[in-house]
Amino acid sequence: MNQKIKGFVCFILIITALFLLNSFSCLAQVNQITTKERDFLIYSEFSDLVLEEGASTDLEVKIINTGNQQEDIRLSLIPDPDARDWDIILRNKSYKGYKVRQVNLLTREPDDVKTLNLHIEVPEKIEQIKEEYIFTIEAETVDGQIKRALDIMLSITEKTEKDIEEETNEILLSTKYPSVESHSGKAMKYEIEVKNETEEDQIMNFAVDIPQGWKASISPRWREEEKISAIKINKGVSETILLTVTPPFSAEKDEYSLKFIAQAGELQKSLDLDAVVTGTYTLNLGTETGNLKLSAIAGEEKEYYFYIWNEGSASIDNVSFISSAPEGWEVRFNPDKIEELPSLAQSQKPEKVTMTINVPQNTVPGDYMLAVNASGTQDMKKIDFRTSVNVPTKWGWIGIAIIVIILAILIGIFVKLRRR
Repeated sequence: MNQKIKGFVCFILIITALFLLNSFSCLAQVNQITTKERDFLIYSEFSDLVLEEGASTDLEVKIINTGNQQEDIRLSLIPDPDARDWDIILRNKSYKGYKVRQVNLLTREPDDVKTLNLHIEVPEKIEQIKEEYIFTIEAETVDGQIKRALDIMLSITEKTEKDIEEETNEILLSTKYPSVESHSGKAMKYEIEVKNETEEDQIMNFAVDIPQGWKASISPRWREEEKISAIKINKGVSETILLTVTPPFSAEKDEYSLKFIAQAGELQKSLDLDAVVTGTYTLNLGTETGNLKLSAIAGEEKEYYFYIWNEGSASIDNVSFISSAPEGWEVRFNPDKIEELPSLAQSQKPEKVTMTINVPQNTVPGDYMLAVNASGTQDMKKIDFRTSVNVPTKWGWIGIAIIVIILAILIGIFVKLRRR
């Protein structure tokens, strides 16, 4: 009997062990699924760099949401404690970007990835260079559930006397604003500092590489009316010049690359610039014949047509129509709104607009002014129509009949009085 009880107990223990093992396996699977439900990566293509004293780098860092939920991720940059007087910032990926402390990621492309810029600028001279510097980017979800970190290792090399000598025998070009935005046909201005780092006074010759059809001129900073192509700069001295670039009116909305070149003998230096053309916006209204005189009949509804077009180089958005008419008049437009009006060069034809006017029946015949305003996001235009209002034809005949009756009565009275 005891043997049977022992066997039964062993059987129960084996079944219980198998059940618990299966339960733990299921829990592990659930935990794995939960983990995959939320996750993100912090990634950089390069994580071990070598820079020279005085050099700088801008390293792309990507934050990628690999889970199925939206994630708000806080970021912190921990510099190496020995990296004193270094310029280090984690910023958005744009020129002169701003510091970033949090990114918000959705679950689908392209909003599931944010690319940041880790800017590291090494001082010109480091008293004691250590073997390796470590900069850590820590990332953590706002609820603290997921944490990730990325280490960037940096090794620094000293400048040799040859490097220093070469650096001091060159032309330096710099500008505070390398990217300028303007309409097509409007001048863009760049202030460029030219520094002579050679051991001699130099005659600097200037040239500009611009797109075909563009115009460029160079002048002293405070004397724009003077145009120059060269300037003498003493050794160790800087001069600020003004580069004026004008795109043609036909320039399409886009970002264009320019290059400013300075040359002194065999030395040559170039500076890359950006010109952002937003396009021109010139809204126009008119009729097919150019005649702005309308005729209407009191108490009747009548349709007229006019045309709208864009003589600029970029589209005008959200064009709507508003009328300024005498009191009691009803004016309607079809279409009453144009979402996007492309340039005439692109569309090859103006847009036709139907204007329906309903003049009240009691309107006194005469000339009236009707103003039509077309207003878009980028430009607006007004046109005035001179509208002559007449009475309906039936009232004309009634008027004639009344006159005939009055004349007949007057003639009858005259004849009757004459007989007496």
